[in-house]
Amino acid sequence: MRLRFFGGFDAEADDAPVEVRGRGQEALLFRLALDAGTTVAYRALTEDVWPDEPPEDPRASLQSLASRLRRALPPGTLEATPGGYRLAVDRADVDLARFTDLVERARRSDDASAAAADARAALDLWIGDPWTPGEGFDWVVRDLLEDRAHAERLASTVPPSPAGVSATDAAPIPAALTPLIGRRHELALIDGQLGVERLVTLIGPGGAGKTTLAFETARRRPGAIVVELAPAAPGEVWAAVAGAVGRSIRVGELVSTSARDRVLEALTGRTALIVLDNCEHVSAEAAVVALDLLRGAPGTRILATSREPLGLAGEAFVDLGPLPESDARELFARRVRAARGTPPGPEDAEAVERIVTRLDGLPLALELAAAKARTLTIGEIDAGLDDRFALLATGPRAIEARHQTLRALIDWSWETLTGDERTALLAAAVFPDGIGAGDIAIVARAFGVDASSFDALVDKSLLHRSERRLRMLETVREYGIDRLRGEGREGEFRGIQARAMVELATREDARLRGPAVREGLAWFDADDENLSAALRTCAEQPGLEDVGLRLVRANLWTWLMRERFEELAGGITRFFDVAGSLDSEPAVVVRGVGLLARAFDISRRETDRLAPAEAGNGDLLSDTGTPGAALALLESESPAVIAAAAVHRSELSAVVGPLLRGVAATARDTPPGRPWPRATVIDGDGLADAPEWSQAFVSMMRSAIAQNSGDTVTLGVESERSLEAFLRLGDVWGAAFASQMRSEWLQLAGRLEEALEVADTSTEALTGLTSTADLVQQRAQSIGLLLRLGRIDEARVRLEQTEKLARDKESPQGIAQAEMSAATIEIAVGDGAAALRHLDQVDADAMPSFPDQLVAWARSKRAQALVLLDRDDEAAAALRSALPAAVSSGDHPIVSDVAISIAGWLAAEGRKADAVRALAAAARIRGGVDAQEPFLRVLRERLGTDALDPTAAASPGAIPDPEESAAQPDAASSAEEATAEAEREVAVLRALLA
Repeated sequence: MRLRFFGGFDAEADDAPVEVRGRGQEALLFRLALDAGTTVAYRALTEDVWPDEPPEDPRASLQSLASRLRRALPPGTLEATPGGYRLAVDRADVDLARFTDLVERARRSDDASAAAADARAALDLWIGDPWTPGEGFDWVVRDLLEDRAHAERLASTVPPSPAGVSATDAAPIPAALTPLIGRRHELALIDGQLGVERLVTLIGPGGAGKTTLAFETARRRPGAIVVELAPAAPGEVWAAVAGAVGRSIRVGELVSTSARDRVLEALTGRTALIVLDNCEHVSAEAAVVALDLLRGAPGTRILATSREPLGLAGEAFVDLGPLPESDARELFARRVRAARGTPPGPEDAEAVERIVTRLDGLPLALELAAAKARTLTIGEIDAGLDDRFALLATGPRAIEARHQTLRALIDWSWETLTGDERTALLAAAVFPDGIGAGDIAIVARAFGVDASSFDALVDKSLLHRSERRLRMLETVREYGIDRLRGEGREGEFRGIQARAMVELATREDARLRGPAVREGLAWFDADDENLSAALRTCAEQPGLEDVGLRLVRANLWTWLMRERFEELAGGITRFFDVAGSLDSEPAVVVRGVGLLARAFDISRRETDRLAPAEAGNGDLLSDTGTPGAALALLESESPAVIAAAAVHRSELSAVVGPLLRGVAATARDTPPGRPWPRATVIDGDGLADAPEWSQAFVSMMRSAIAQNSGDTVTLGVESERSLEAFLRLGDVWGAAFASQMRSEWLQLAGRLEEALEVADTSTEALTGLTSTADLVQQRAQSIGLLLRLGRIDEARVRLEQTEKLARDKESPQGIAQAEMSAATIEIAVGDGAAALRHLDQVDADAMPSFPDQLVAWARSKRAQALVLLDRDDEAAAALRSALPAAVSSGDHPIVSDVAISIAGWLAAEGRKADAVRALAAAARIRGGVDAQEPFLRVLRERLGTDALDPTAAASPGAIPDPEESAAQPDAASSAEEATAEAEREVAVLRALLA
């Protein structure tokens, strides 16, 4: 197989083109091709294929993506290996890999003519700009352009002109001990700044290579004078400048006596670049000297290097950050080769990647680490970075003492800090996600320093601003943690961090139930690691139990919204006993949610123990179990929680009582040995004076339970009530889910245009607030409504948008749902073969991880497609597997869909009376008649009969009319009747399929 990316993407095998479709497959193939023949780790693939927003389950998404890509490639080309994937292609057959290999060989060659030949061969491959699969691969283009520049230099027969001037004009600039790697952009930027400004400061963290670039710039400018300030003490800056000037300019005839005056006299009438190197420890004095030089010697320009600005008017900057990843890898590889004679091998690639990342791409740190290759393997260096300051405790003797060890490198900056700045640095070290710009004041107050201390650390290159956050290089963070441990203060600082995170998270949690929900969620996402670190601290340190309890409470709603149930369960379990005090709102909420979780968990375990054979017996149930121990727990614990909730009122505590009472009533009313039904009744006791949000939430829960259990009457009343309330409150999330329930009711009421408008509004509102799978499910609802309205072309447009969303996000469940929606469209136009092709695209490997609802829906659609193709026996087999999955899901609309498919199969078999019975069962289970169901409409046209009219099949008065739901019966009796009737109808369906 051959892959070409220069000038466009082209793949072929055995002289035939290879078709790779979709950005995800293209990105995976491209990333694997870059390292052809080598395993690329899951993490690297995830970061490069999804640079902006990784999927919810990266391993599953990669598996799904690789499965589809494998079908497009020749057999055996894409291999799954331990820890990642490998493209089994020779590097010579990938033009990008061939290009980089040739350039690397040319750069390593000691034979100039051979190097030039390899460089020219590499350049011959560059037939056009390199193709990349969209965003996320800018680094590849940068690396290739850098290699091209090297190749052009090596291919040239004219050596570069030496930079410098005669000794009579200036003292020689110290020669570079090793070739400069990368930094071409920064060098160009320095030249550009010096072309228009007289004072340019090259700033950056210690070890970033500021001195190296300043000297390289000086070598290119005749007459440049380098002043090394690292040895200078306060009060010695002018003397250092005078000494450097005296080595470059004859000063024997100067009459001035002070160092300042001699320098200014010597520079009079001259044009010169003065490099003031390492100003940070004498920054105030260096600023005064620079100002005098600029004022007193108009022909002078100054290039300063410092870890902080000099603070003068007109000062221009070049900010020197870490090396780009490719340059950092090359630097490390070269220094490793210098240390042991050979560069890192392919087997070291992952370890090199980790070393480069963990050392932040800092050149000096990489050089110190590479020097260890003389006695350590690459893997040992990687492992040793767990204690990086011990590992890198020695360095070359020929360089300054402050650069001989990693600790000394940062010690140099530490010594320049004030007391508050040191505290701020140590504080920032315990915030792994950095600190948001809007949170600095609260964090500063928590640690007892002024917020300006953090700004000072930015100025001194110990923190950097990125996306409205203050972040810290990992090496500096480790330095801070190491200092805290050495001083015995790590626990203290982590405890303060946890308290600060409680204050911040509590502030942001309040925004989640209103118009600012997106901003609130964005904060929780950005501070995810900070919150996790705080929770670990509270779990590990004695005395922080109440802090941990409040932190769980502040995280609880975002965990629920994001469906992060594992973290929710862990937090609730850890602090459940602490919440037993019930002396605060957090205690009430955490204890209440914990009781509900424990009751369901006990129920599930009792079901498995007492009635394992009945757990999947087809009853319409979910989260099922027997009521014994669960009921005892609820009856013994709930009264105290409910009483405390009345004292500590909030939006969430107000709903604790109704939920606990509803679940307890369900457990109490369920006969022994029977699982719990889904039709839990949530009462309204205590809600009259509750916050409006609490009332809206309870209505939404009632509508969701009603929709799931086929209680159309309650669905209509409660969906309308909750939607109106959430819209008044501006709660985008609540309004979106209430809209979904409202759309379901409108569909059953036959108000399809209204249902579509409401469903579309819900989908738009939920974008960014819920999972990709949920969004695709929302869009599937709109597609179904369009099909019922006969607007097929619009449905296809929606499908295209939905497929793009699912594939862009690489959501296996979302992709499966999109394929099922595509099949539904084909069924609506009567094309069973096309429908089956889409259903065959559903990833069978991922199907076991899907919820029962989705499995049942897929099998139901397959049965419909098979009926349209007159493959009735196969359709019956699909239905016999679809019905148990639907029943196991406990989702009445899904069971109703399977019932409709059964009706279609019965009609095709000529069993029209049985088909009518199945349709009536579908309507009763659903709680209403789906009069425009697309499959039935197509089948009626084919069979030429009205026997499959669902409206006619439903006996008058047997099914509630959604339009008459204003006269709502008792909710409890309505829910119980819906569940009992559904169970009777399922028995009918089983008999019809037997």
